[in-house]
Amino acid sequence: MSSTSTSPINFPLGPAVERTAVQSLRSLIAHLKTTSSNQTHEPIQLILNSQTSLISKKDYIPRIIPVPNRLGRVSETRILLITKDPAGVYKDSLTKAGSPTEDLIKEILPLKKLRKISQSKKSMIQLFQGYDLLLCDVRVQHLLPDILGEMFYAKNKKLPFAVEMFKRTEVEIKAKMKVKGMGKSMGVKKAPVEERCEAEYVLKQIKSIVKNTSYLPNTDSTISVKIGYSDMKTIELMANMAAVIDFLRNEKFQKSNGGVYNKKNQLVSVFVKSAESAALPVYKNPKFKESLE
Repeated sequence: MSSTSTSPINFPLGPAVERTAVQSLRSLIAHLKTTSSNQTHEPIQLILNSQTSLISKKDYIPRIIPVPNRLGRVSETRILLITKDPAGVYKDSLTKAGSPTEDLIKEILPLKKLRKISQSKKSMIQLFQGYDLLLCDVRVQHLLPDILGEMFYAKNKKLPFAVEMFKRTEVEIKAKMKVKGMGKSMGVKKAPVEERCEAEYVLKQIKSIVKNTSYLPNTDSTISVKIGYSDMKTIELMANMAAVIDFLRNEKFQKSNGGVYNKKNQLVSVFVKSAESAALPVYKNPKFKESLE
């Protein structure tokens, strides 16, 4: 599954925390080997707690975190793509012979058809169980919570990842920013955008989503991030853990939805766990020792 990173790990929380993390990971994996029915490929979660919540209102938008050791492969992932209406231009580009995405997307559903499917609970269950990954055109993402409902969104079970169907030109980006900045009250109308689909650009985004991990900000102070699986090497899991922590703490990643832990909202504690295991310690911020005891 993974492509092993052999580079030395510069653990962002220091060598003492790194040793604790290694010990906890090894204990967790040993525990899973004796208790889990799916012991060969059990997801390993990193649990991070901060002083305050990251957002005031949940938006259900997963944020990608790059990791050195891949979590999945596109060729092994059953993918559903939800698009704007009509879907013809997207289907033509993504599924035609010779397209780089020709055999990668199992089904492309336009929004109108999805609305019809959502009226049948049986059909929605089939939709939920039939795919490993849901993708959606970024322009319809805000509509999906009401259509897909609790089956997909409750407890963040299977949230759609947004993709852009084409790479905007500089002119289009500036026009979009102008409308957003000045607003309708200034009489600025949204410029029409040519409907097009660039398969190479879509594929690049899909590969990033499947290979890497992600996090979803909560309205409480805790987030959970998958760093790998129990059949990965400890050094691979540690490299991914280091990448996740660095991404969330380093201000240089703020433009990519990282750098969320800072002086105003410090990281309080970190744990590792599986779906059914107890949380094992990785880090406890000494500044908050009393609140953790």
